[in-house]
Amino acid sequence: MQPVIPFRHHGTDGDVARLGQLVREAFGLIGFSPDNPAMVLNLACGRADETGTLFKALAPARLGFYLGIDLLPGDIAEAKARWRSSDPATQVDFKAGDASRTDRMKQLPPFDLVFIRHQNFWHDGPQWDQLLENALNSLKPNGVLAFTSYFDREHALALASLKTCGAELLANIRHMASRPLDDAPGKSVDRHLAIVSRPK
Repeated sequence: MQPVIPFRHHGTDGDVARLGQLVREAFGLIGFSPDNPAMVLNLACGRADETGTLFKALAPARLGFYLGIDLLPGDIAEAKARWRSSDPATQVDFKAGDASRTDRMKQLPPFDLVFIRHQNFWHDGPQWDQLLENALNSLKPNGVLAFTSYFDREHALALASLKTCGAELLANIRHMASRPLDDAPGKSVDRHLAIVSRPK
């Protein structure tokens, strides 16, 4: 496993600079060309509060297709109402559905980037095993999966799950100034970030 890299940017969960850097790092690791339209899948996206950040962070790459999937129809309806692309060549969509069952969504294209913000592996391990494996299988051969975690232990569990799938760990970053949350000890916003690629 690669060493944990300290991340010293002082930000919050709405911080464009941090999430922008996340996406640029992910695309830099795979040598993504800005000449190719990027295909992005956001799993368990909720209201997609980071969507604008992701759109900006992809520049100068063009966004060809962006899809957010979440179980909560209300959140999806809000995301649809809030986010539009200013580029007519970019397709943006949000779907209510089970993000752990993308293997059953045969119409999905392969993606350059699959993004999961604040994965909840502690909530239902077997479901997240399935979600993470399907996320890997949703990638193009040189695509990357990037996810953040609230807790140390759940981050370690997700990494262990991905290791059993043969995923290659490209980066494992501890956000040293992540904002603590009051609802649980040891919980903070974007506390960890991992970027992995498909098995070679």
